[in-house]
Parts: sequence; structure tokens; C-alpha cells
Amino acid sequence: MPRANLAVSLGDEWAGRLSRRHPDAEFDLVAADPNGTDGYQLVRVRATDPDPAVAAMRDARGFRSLSVVREGDTAALVRFRAAYPLVLFALSREGIPFEPPLRCRDGTGSLSVTAPDPALSALSDRLGEYGVRYRLESLSAEPTVDAPLTQRQRDVLLTAVEMGYYDTPRDCTLTAVADAVGTAKSSASETLHRAEGAVVRRFAAAAEAEPSDNGG
Repeated sequence: MPRANLAVSLGDEWAGRLSRRHPDAEFDLVAADPNGTDGYQLVRVRATDPDPAVAAMRDARGFRSLSVVREGDTAALVRFRAAYPLVLFALSREGIPFEPPLRCRDGTGSLSVTAPDPALSALSDRLGEYGVRYRLESLSAEPTVDAPLTQRQRDVLLTAVEMGYYDTPRDCTLTAVADAVGTAKSSASETLHRAEGAVVRRFAAAAEAEPSDNGG
């Protein structure tokens, strides 16, 4: 299927307002489930000092249940509930999965979309209907990466990585990951287990395909 890289204008949405107010910061939307007009989202804020941008999120209109899941010197992971960026809503309306991240910087968002030609055409019409201006950065005939994970597995796995679940020692618990993605602990555990299995199998297949170097 074709893979398109898009640059979209974020307008007066939270991502547009905040990224224009803090042009030195990057807001990466790494998890969202846009089945409605708003819901829980997970954003990684990256900057030389992310604290001002995070403080602006706390003060901005439209944010609910905001909490800092993880913070460091140059990045912070923030969970909140707010209206989804229109581009995500458009993807959902056309049945196209969101492929994180939606990278927001200085009022512009960039993301990759993989879908059949008719769906991409319908997405273009939908964005026009919503008044979202966009630019096609590139279009390839096939995805550049053959992802072995479902969208949900990707979301939960990326969230766990961002929160430090796979760090040594671990920086967060499975319960914290489940809370961040809005699911039960047992469901998060099963999803991670399936994702880990898929990643390990893909790694093993790639390793077996590599030429052997046994010195002989």
C-alpha cells in the first residue's frame, strides 16, 4: 500500500497553539485512540528545558486530567484528556490507523499515513472538509518498514518504552503503563507480551538471514 508523509497545519488546536508559543519545543503525540472527538492522549515534550512547555500545557484551555508521567532534563511524557487534533479525527473517519508519532513543531504537524489510494484520496477530501491545510511531503509505493505489530500493540509498547518500563532498573510499573494507555493491567500485560513476541520473532528471523561469520 502507498505510504504518504504529510505536513499539516495545526491551526488553533492545542498542538498548534502550544507549538507556536514554544517554537523551540517539539510535541510528539505518541498515543491516542481517536474514536470520538476527544479522549486521552500521550505526548512527549522535547526541548532543552521542557518545563516551560509543560507548564503552558497545565495552563492551556481544553486540557483535563493532565499529569506528568515521566520527566527528565530534556524531555517529559505528559498524559491528558483533550480534543483530538483534526487530522487524527479525519484518519479515524476514513478508517486509516494512526501511526505515531504526530510530530508538532511551530504550528505544523508531520506524520506518516499508510493506506490504499482510495482511502488517501478520501482523507484528502476529509481534511479539506475540516479546513485542515496540508502538504504532501513524499509518497512511496510501499511502506518503508514492514511493521510486525498491530496499532494497539505499537501504542502500548511505545508508551512502555517512553515511561521506562524496559529500563534497568525499571522506572515504572505495569500498572502505571496500563493507566497511561487507559486499559486494565491484565490487558496491558497481554498486549505487551504479544508485542514482545512479535518483535523477538522478527529479530530472530533477521539474525538467521544474516551471513554467518564463524571464521571458516
